[in-house]
Amino acid sequence: RDRDVLARGMTSSGVGAFDDWDDDELRLDSSDDSDLDLVLMDNVVKEHERRRRAMSSMMSEEDQGAGASHVARGVENDGMKRKRESSQKHDVSVQPVSTTATSWRGGEVAVLHESNFLKRGADSSNRMTPSTSKASSKTPRASSAGKKVRSRVHTMIEAGKNSGSGEDDSNVRELVRFLERRPQCVNVTWLDKRVEDNTVPPGFTVCPTLSEVLRRCGCGALFKHQANAIKAARSGKSVVIATPTASGKSMCYVIPIFEAIMEEKSNAKALLMFPLKALANDQLNKMRRFTECAQEMVFEINTAAATAKSTKEKNDFLNEHYPGIDMKRLQRLADAKMAVCDGDTADDVKAEIRKQGTQVILTNPDSLHHAMLPGHKSWGKKFWGNIKYVVLDEAHTHTGVAGSHVANVLRRLLRVCTLWDSSSRVEFICTSATISNPVAHVRRLTTRTPVCIDESGAPSGEKAMVLWQPPAAEGPSGQGNSSSKGFNGLPLNNHENENASSQMQRRSPYAEAADIIANLVQRNIRCLAFVSARKVADTVARDVKQLLAKVSRTDLVSKVDSYRAGYNQTERRALERRLQRGEISALVCTSALEMGIDVGALDATVHVGIPETASAMWQQAGRAGRRCGASVAIVVACERPLDHYYVSRADELFSRRPEEALCDPHNAAILEVHLPCAAKEVAIDLRGADSVIFSACKEDVVGELPQSFKSPLHLAVKRALGGNNKRTCVFNLTTKTIECLPGLYPHRLVMLRGVQSDESWTLTDATSEPHRILEKFEGHRAMSRLYVGCIHLVREGQFMVRKLDHENRIAYATAYDKLEATTTRERTEVVIISPDAKQGVEEILSKRVRATRVFLGSLHVIERVNGFIRKDHYTGKVVHEEMWAKPVVSAAFSTRAVWFDLPDEVVHRRVALDALKEATVGVQNMCVGLVGSIAMCDTRDIAGASIFPSSEAGYGGARIFLYDTTPHGIGLAEKVYENIEALWNKSLRTVVECACESGCPSCIQAGPKGRDAGFAKNHSKVVLEGILGTWMDSAGLEKASRQATLEEKGLTTHPRALEEITTAQLEGATK
Repeated sequence: RDRDVLARGMTSSGVGAFDDWDDDELRLDSSDDSDLDLVLMDNVVKEHERRRRAMSSMMSEEDQGAGASHVARGVENDGMKRKRESSQKHDVSVQPVSTTATSWRGGEVAVLHESNFLKRGADSSNRMTPSTSKASSKTPRASSAGKKVRSRVHTMIEAGKNSGSGEDDSNVRELVRFLERRPQCVNVTWLDKRVEDNTVPPGFTVCPTLSEVLRRCGCGALFKHQANAIKAARSGKSVVIATPTASGKSMCYVIPIFEAIMEEKSNAKALLMFPLKALANDQLNKMRRFTECAQEMVFEINTAAATAKSTKEKNDFLNEHYPGIDMKRLQRLADAKMAVCDGDTADDVKAEIRKQGTQVILTNPDSLHHAMLPGHKSWGKKFWGNIKYVVLDEAHTHTGVAGSHVANVLRRLLRVCTLWDSSSRVEFICTSATISNPVAHVRRLTTRTPVCIDESGAPSGEKAMVLWQPPAAEGPSGQGNSSSKGFNGLPLNNHENENASSQMQRRSPYAEAADIIANLVQRNIRCLAFVSARKVADTVARDVKQLLAKVSRTDLVSKVDSYRAGYNQTERRALERRLQRGEISALVCTSALEMGIDVGALDATVHVGIPETASAMWQQAGRAGRRCGASVAIVVACERPLDHYYVSRADELFSRRPEEALCDPHNAAILEVHLPCAAKEVAIDLRGADSVIFSACKEDVVGELPQSFKSPLHLAVKRALGGNNKRTCVFNLTTKTIECLPGLYPHRLVMLRGVQSDESWTLTDATSEPHRILEKFEGHRAMSRLYVGCIHLVREGQFMVRKLDHENRIAYATAYDKLEATTTRERTEVVIISPDAKQGVEEILSKRVRATRVFLGSLHVIERVNGFIRKDHYTGKVVHEEMWAKPVVSAAFSTRAVWFDLPDEVVHRRVALDALKEATVGVQNMCVGLVGSIAMCDTRDIAGASIFPSSEAGYGGARIFLYDTTPHGIGLAEKVYENIEALWNKSLRTVVECACESGCPSCIQAGPKGRDAGFAKNHSKVVLEGILGTWMDSAGLEKASRQATLEEKGLTTHPRALEEITTAQLEGATK
């Protein structure tokens, strides 16, 4: 039909009061090649029907009169009735759309909806119903007024506003087509759907009783990986299931646990550990559905068989109507007791859980460490002596220092179980995202070598992976201006130097993400948006709400929220319930929701910044598309070296292999704090199994260790028994065991999820009585985050710290209205620690890589805060700078590091001395920014430092350090040492391919020390070429290698003579 005729016809038919609407608000977009026949009319009818049903179902009887009068005022007039009847004659579907909430304000009904039009050109549904109220009568002209203030960056918002709310995946596909047409879209890669595989091992079955319960709960046939995992668990082996997100991994441990409980005379217990409290509560609700279903079946069967006069008659009845059902097994499942026992559980509830003999306990490593293990006697043999399965959910998250702590907690768990029943053998069932070393990682965590199940049989829908690069900022000469907003202190203009105008700047990725999220919300596409930091989550959520309000979609503002660590229990539970009920359309979160919390049906994920590991990227992207329909993951590139590297290599980004998960349970510093905890629980006897469980096996040792090297356990025991004030253990001469120092409660001193430090700091609102707690900060590096004048954005708003109470570790803050952000000025000092076998300091390793010698060893790091600057939130202009006369030490620790010296050719010939510092810092920033591409870590897990030629110190070279930010290291330095050449090559390629002229945050100015790199891009390129020796031919590289070998042996020779030395002569000279 002619579109104009359709619009005029609807107006004349009395569908709505369109008389005072602008023509362009009703005109259908002729550029859209989609079929628009009857779309406008269909949506009017849908909207009317949805509103009518919502009000009729939600209004109470006493308010029916008010509701009827509201309807009479125009919600449903005669014209709309006639149009609805007409649409039914033409088989136009009239279905309720989405979820509706009704709020009462002054007797009026305000209906908040989430429906939108399916096609561009038709306006949003909140305009389709005229209103007699004065305020809402202006709504039809909202878009006209908005035209005067719209800019190019709001085009996407408008497109979302005019989009549909399709129930199938056509809405997602329409979105992807729209994104592909945008200049910011770098690449779209469609991932094929995965076909379901229900193949089971030969002879594998599930007992009919449990099978019927599963069937009634809606579980279909088991997938291939589920059946294989269950079979391995039944055989008494530990298992790790490393399959993609939403592949049904939980059934791999739920079924074996229920089977064990249903066995006759079974006292089997199971301990389930989740990294998040929300995961434990979510899984408990799912498992209770099975026991509740079993209870219903028992009641149903007993009621139906009540007329049976004998046992034989009852059995005949069961065999006829419920074949294969074993009532005793069913009753044991129905009686199964399960409970969450964590830090949120009240003490009286915990006592009741112990008293009832609960068979399945769901908890987390923190509660196990702080409560259950130190209080193991209150649980007794009935629990610890009967544990058959320990489930470690999301095992891939237990990496780094936190994973090393968890590994020692699990070792202590095994010791307690052995104490209560030495004949029992606990087996682990671990679930994990796809990583490259699931077996080795689980072995380090649990001491068990598991069966690995990594071939998924679960189906999945098509997924579009969209790589998105923010556009160049608008303004004079293509530069940023005040209208191009930055977020979280990351403005478009990242330089304070007035001469930086020659550098191309891109729009803030956070502003770009806010536009995308607002577009998704208006399209009724529910999404999760992942950001890297807590305060960024609140900032982006706030900006999305502001964008929706600007386009007159205030009804959608309440559907946007943020989720991150730091919220209290009530806030977390409320957000999780709203998300599961579909009341939230967009949730901006940190990695807290990367894991398997049930977030309902989602169709999209937004990633602000390319995830630094492939495992994290696929885990996050897998949160959407659980319905097997099409879904989309939009990855917004930031101005970082890692992002810039992959922007030009999208195929490599979406095909990169999962990384290794790293943890070091045998780290001496971590062992040192766990030994007194273990001794407090059960005295340590190094003559038996304790010496084995806390020692590394051959597979866990990296490289060759000298014979004089003392094991981490030896060092930890020595320090724990030391005669200084830090003694935590004593040696019992009678029993020959190590016991905890009397009166000491060591568990309180161990923080599993962070670096061991002093007590945490508390940020409070000084204007409230009593002082309201805004957030807590761990003691380690607290001084770099809490200082007088710093600004913090929290859920309650923006605050500035006014006073510090060092004695009580409290920071007092007041509300701060100006949109500004603070950044510290820091300085790092490093000192190489000499090898000492007695103290566990390993020998310094070295190797030749291209034209440079690389070292691996121990380092002492001192991080100082010299002051801070405060910037305007949007323009990036420095509004205040404060340098302190006495710098504050924010951290001082020993760790593992890689370092390398810049070749002599670079230091003394190719780069001028005055430019060497900035060039070296630029290379350092590049290496730190790209470390996530070679190791499974965050860029915050590795930091850099540099030293330069100094006549005063008598040092004539330049050296770059890359150190592990975790005290004593967790293996990242070793990973960098192993892959250093690949890191250099990626750094060089990124610098060469970056479009900037002299440096930007996508290359040498990346990270917190980006300012120190200045604009020495070309010099940084020369340094990298010098490190790799790219200007040398093969003969030059061989010559440089010989020279370095002689220097390493303490020998010197004239450069001209070096050219005449043969390989054989070089070997003789070395001898």
